[in-house]
Amino acid sequence: GVLHLLEHEEEYVFTLPSAYARSILTIPWVELGGKVNINCARTGYSATVTFHTKPFYGGKVHRVTAEVKHNPTNTIVCKAQGEWNGTLEFTYSNGDTKVIDTTKLPVMRKKIRPIANQGPLESR
Repeated sequence: GVLHLLEHEEEYVFTLPSAYARSILTIPWVELGGKVNINCARTGYSATVTFHTKPFYGGKVHRVTAEVKHNPTNTIVCKAQGEWNGTLEFTYSNGDTKVIDTTKLPVMRKKIRPIANQGPLESR
């Protein structure tokens, strides 16, 4: 996928995780798994996000770890871990940490062009 941040004149190219159907004989649910790579050529930053699948016995669901890197200097600027749909903890290279509870973030409507102005491969 490609994400354009027009106000920052940045373009991010990214891959997507795999989706796995779980518990199809009982209460079905979908789990994300695998690595996602995100790159911005303009800024030189990239990120690797790993969606961890739940082990057969024990373990947690929706776990994610990530690492943000500044490629020109080969410096890791931030690491993250937690649950993609819950609490995430970010640790920065300067030692600072930040915790975000995604369940408490406001829901924002997407800003999109009118359908008549969208290209044939765009979607809402």
